[in-house]
Amino acid sequence: MPDTNNVTAPRLPRDMSAEESRALQPGDLHYRAYVGPPDRFDFMGATQFALLFALGLREDARLLDVGCGSLRAGRLLIPYLLPNRYFGIDPNAWLIDDAIERELGRDAVAIKQPRFAYHRDFACDVFGTQFDFIVAQSMLTHCGIDLATRLLSEMAKSLAPGGKIVFSILRQDDSAERTERCGWVYPDCVLYSDAHIADLCAAQGLHCRRLAWFHPGASWYLARHAGDPLPPEAELALLTGAVLFDPQFAASRPVT
Repeated sequence: MPDTNNVTAPRLPRDMSAEESRALQPGDLHYRAYVGPPDRFDFMGATQFALLFALGLREDARLLDVGCGSLRAGRLLIPYLLPNRYFGIDPNAWLIDDAIERELGRDAVAIKQPRFAYHRDFACDVFGTQFDFIVAQSMLTHCGIDLATRLLSEMAKSLAPGGKIVFSILRQDDSAERTERCGWVYPDCVLYSDAHIADLCAAQGLHCRRLAWFHPGASWYLARHAGDPLPPEAELALLTGAVLFDPQFAASRPVT
């Protein structure tokens, strides 16, 4: 008979190290893989931080991270911001718990006092404050028209005067038929055009501009209250997000 005493049980994805998780597929049950390609986990957090900083984020700003999930950006933002300045919303508490245990540590949480809410309805007023920055990376990507409208409405209501909303979408041409899909479609995606997003923002008292900041699969946008100015074209041209010395992101660099 085989000796079963020395048989090692297969490791669950959630138990894998950060290095081991690079072999997983997007959506696998590991905090680094569940939110997207695990080999881009570090990049997607760093590029969000860099974009927010370039748009004026400073340590005393109040920032809301919608869909904060595995703290892909939060692991950089929480140490940078002053205590009680980082707020995150995500329905998957296990993602946040794993990221705290394996990326930040409980001491950092005790010092910086980030606040989290675990719900699915995009209610941004749950914290009872308004925000200087709201970031929603890859949220509208999976929102049908009803949820996209609700998310933009919630963010607009919780945006402080002079504040900025930074979000990403998957784009389609303005000539394409506008989506009629509803609900949360993850892992599927919904496409929006520039004109459609501008109309959805305008309905919530916002105006927006697509940014040239590099994203490996989507497009970044900046939205503000209609009375707050967007950067002029000359300044927008500075926001490239180019990544040097990394072949994986060669598309971020202009062809010369």
